[in-house]
Amino acid sequence: MQRPDNHPHCYRFEGHVAVITGGAQGLGEGFARRFAQEGACVVIIDLQCDKCEQIATRLHQEYCVQTLAVDASVSDRDAIQQTVSQILDEFGHIDIWVNNAGVYRGTAMEDLTMQEWQFMLEVNYTGVFVCTQAVAPVMKRQRRGRIINMSSIAGRTGFKNSLAYCSTKAAVIGLTRASAMDLAPYNVTVNAVCPGTIMTDMVLKVDHDVCAHEGWPPGTHIKNKAESIPMKRLGSVEDVAGVVAFLASADAAFVTGQAIEVDGGELLI
Repeated sequence: MQRPDNHPHCYRFEGHVAVITGGAQGLGEGFARRFAQEGACVVIIDLQCDKCEQIATRLHQEYCVQTLAVDASVSDRDAIQQTVSQILDEFGHIDIWVNNAGVYRGTAMEDLTMQEWQFMLEVNYTGVFVCTQAVAPVMKRQRRGRIINMSSIAGRTGFKNSLAYCSTKAAVIGLTRASAMDLAPYNVTVNAVCPGTIMTDMVLKVDHDVCAHEGWPPGTHIKNKAESIPMKRLGSVEDVAGVVAFLASADAAFVTGQAIEVDGGELLI
C-alpha cells in the first residue's frame, strides 16, 4: 500500500509510534491526524470505542500508516499498564505520548459537588500521572522519547465558574516540570502545551454553559472571546497540532519542562 503522492507533509515521524489519549475527537483527533500525515504509527486511546475505531481506520486508509485503537480510561492504572504492554507487543517501542484526554464542566464554586471535582481531577490530572508513570520506564530503557501534556491557559490564570478545571490544568504544569527533571538524564523530554480558546466541541459546550448561566443567546461567549483576543480569532486544532508536532520532533531535542501557550495572545490582555 503506497502513500498518496500529494502528501502535504514530510515524513519526519516515519518509524515512530505516537500515542494520543482522548484521540477520538477535538484536539486529540487533530493530533492523531497530524502524526499520521507525517508518517507515524498512531495509537488512539479513548473510551468512545466506535469513534476511536473509525478514526484509526480512516487514518490507516488515508495515510497508509499502522494504527491501533484502544478502549481504556486514562485514570485506570491497570488498564493503562495493559495498554502499554499491548502497544509494545504490536510495535516494539513507544516514541511519543500525548496526554490529551480531558474534560470540562462549567460550574459555579458553590454548586461544585465532590463527585464533579473528583471526576475532573481523575481525568485531567491523575490520568496524566498514570500515563506518564506507565510509559516512562519504556522511554528510559529506550533512552529516548517525548511526552507532551495538554494543559491550558486556564492553568495560567483564572476563569469564572471553572475552579476545578483551572486547578487541574495548573497541576498538569507542575507535573510536567517535575517529570521533565526526572526523565531528562534519559534523553526523554516532557513539555506542556497550553491552548487558549480553540474551536472544538469542548469550546462549544463552554459557550453553551456560559451563555446559559449569563442568560445570553448561544454563540455570544464565543463571539466575545474572539473579539477580545489580540489576533481577533479563535484558534484552530491545526494551530495546536503544529506545536505538538514540533515538541515531538528532533527540532525540540533540547526543549523540556516548558509550558507553551498557543493562544493568539489571549493571556496578554
